[in-house]
Amino acid sequence: MIKKLVLVDGNSLIHRAYHGYPGLRTGDGELVNAVFGFSSMLLKVLEQLQPTHVAIAWDVKGKTFRHKMDKEYKAGRAKTDQELIDQIDRTKEVVMSLNIPQFGVTGYEADDIIGTLAQQAFETKNMGEKEVIIVTGDRDALQLVRGKKIKVYMPTRSKKQGNGSQMFDEEAVKIKYGLSPKQLIDLKGLMGDSSDNIKGVMGIGQVTGTKLLEEAGDLDGVYKNLDKLNVSDRVKSLLRKEKETAFVSKALGTIECEMPIDLEWDRCELNDYDRSKVEKLFKELGFKSLLARLPQDKWEKEAEGVFV
Repeated sequence: MIKKLVLVDGNSLIHRAYHGYPGLRTGDGELVNAVFGFSSMLLKVLEQLQPTHVAIAWDVKGKTFRHKMDKEYKAGRAKTDQELIDQIDRTKEVVMSLNIPQFGVTGYEADDIIGTLAQQAFETKNMGEKEVIIVTGDRDALQLVRGKKIKVYMPTRSKKQGNGSQMFDEEAVKIKYGLSPKQLIDLKGLMGDSSDNIKGVMGIGQVTGTKLLEEAGDLDGVYKNLDKLNVSDRVKSLLRKEKETAFVSKALGTIECEMPIDLEWDRCELNDYDRSKVEKLFKELGFKSLLARLPQDKWEKEAEGVFV
């Protein structure tokens, strides 16, 4: 049996949920739109992907190791709505009731946790056939794709958006971007990322950046072969001027895959939870419509094998 590990970017999912299910409250007036949306999306992911193992990663408040490289990293971002922040603990309570392990490490981002766990899963020996699927709305995670063994799944926010979910293996990344997953890191070094305040090389956009990488392979190749590249003198001048910025930008955009955490396969087993606890919490939150979508617990899984 294939071991399928699903790694969920909790922050990415809850932000999408918050904006996709506005205004929902319990009978007592507690705002739970993000909790409901997250729970619904998570159950949809479990139903569609049918994982054997699951883990969820969260950002931890505070600065990360990237701020040591650039104090302006993520500067200028709009503050997260307090109404969303107030629902994070409730959302984690739902995850806890499903007995899904949650990770958050000071000084790192959820992306780094996912990258590290995915890498460890990929490298695990004596486990038979394995597949890792990263669930996120953040395209930065595409750099982690490896063949068909590590994929990225991007779910829709709500029913209104229809079945617009996308699954990216390495071939799908190349078709969409014209580059390999690893080259996407080099592309960020060249063009930057305004959402994270990563500067890149001023004047270099996606089209020019992609052309450079198609010709030179990676950022090192761009600078080693700068005089030979088939681009204008203006572009070459921009690259020379911003060389240090380009490499810092690439470092800022690179997901750390060697964090001090360990993947424990047994802890991540999906069906090892108490259904009654989840049912009690969902009824308290008014999520009765989600009860029928709960995955089998361990007893149901074992009973299914007996009575087939």
